[in-house]
Formats: sequence, structure tokens, C-alpha cells
Amino acid sequence: MPELIDAKGLGCGVPVILAKKALESHDEITVLVDDIPNLENLKVLGRYYRCYVDVMKRADNSYIINLKKIDN
Repeated sequence: MPELIDAKGLGCGVPVILAKKALESHDEITVLVDDIPNLENLKVLGRYYRCYVDVMKRADNSYIINLKKIDN
């Protein structure tokens, strides 16, 4: 089961820092955010860490971002 990070309501950059720390010890994480800048920053982080990036928009206009490291 992926590590879950609820980063809704956190300032810009904080969700990325939390996700980066989680990716250091997990192969898959799920991050919840509620704004576009954090969503875009997490997608960049996922590409940097060579992750599959899956985004789902929720009914409350928040986003679920699943980052899963690609096996080499």
C-alpha cells in the first residue's frame, strides 16, 4: 500500500518537500493536494524521480497524485 500524504491546504512547496522525503524510503506514494501549482510541482518531482505519475481530480476539486517508481 502506498504511503499517503494529505497535503491539502499546505503552502506552495510544502507538498513537494513531504513527497521528496517519502520517496526516499518508499517506492510508491499518494499525495492529496487542492491547488494546481502543487499538482504541477509534484508531477515535475515524479519525473525527476523516474516515477509513473497518475493524477485523478476529485469532486471537491482536489487532486490525488500517485507516484510509483519505475523499476530499472
